[in-house]
Amino acid sequence: MGEISKQEREAMIEVFEEYLSRVHREGMDRLLDYIRKSDFYAAPASTKYHSSFEGGLLYHSLQVYNCLEKKTSGSEYNVWRAQLDTDKVDAESIIIVGLLHDICKTYFYGSELRNQKTYDLDKVATADRRQVKHDNNGDFIWETVPVYTVEDKVPYGHGEKSVMMIEEYIKLKPVERYAIRWHMGFTEPKESWNTLKEAIKKYPLVLAVIEADLEATFLTEEYNE
Repeated sequence: MGEISKQEREAMIEVFEEYLSRVHREGMDRLLDYIRKSDFYAAPASTKYHSSFEGGLLYHSLQVYNCLEKKTSGSEYNVWRAQLDTDKVDAESIIIVGLLHDICKTYFYGSELRNQKTYDLDKVATADRRQVKHDNNGDFIWETVPVYTVEDKVPYGHGEKSVMMIEEYIKLKPVERYAIRWHMGFTEPKESWNTLKEAIKKYPLVLAVIEADLEATFLTEEYNE
């Protein structure tokens, strides 16, 4: 998905908040109030790689939740269903982990203007011919466009920051804490991989959210190099 309309974003907010309303934990109302007052609903999911548009973080969070819910309820995961039950992974856990794993990206992005090439045929055709250049990709013009930048206002890591931010409002189960902390999987620094492997062995939900995040990023969203 590329840009989303105001109406589409409002519909996504309604779905997002309806899911969170199913979580009955002390402090949930304050967490939702924080989300509403923050830039969560307007922020992108990344600067340029996936869902890098207004509302992209909201869109990505819903995609991850959808993937995670299917994974943890589908028959293909019966092989470790008993372990999920042992860890008390329920519908609330899936909602919290799926929708809030990237809450660390609130107040994380800024924007600036940059010059970039555009190969849009209509724009190139109507431009002054002195502005038109050519490279291996064809004719292009330089265009000043707004782009997202990282302006991390809470430099506390990624998954661990999401855990910290959520637990300022509600209490997480250990399995939820681990799943959110390690959801970046093997993009974590290599020296952390052994710890990540142990986390996956301890809580299979960690692996499920890693896979759901990757599937959302690369398959249901548009990923750009």
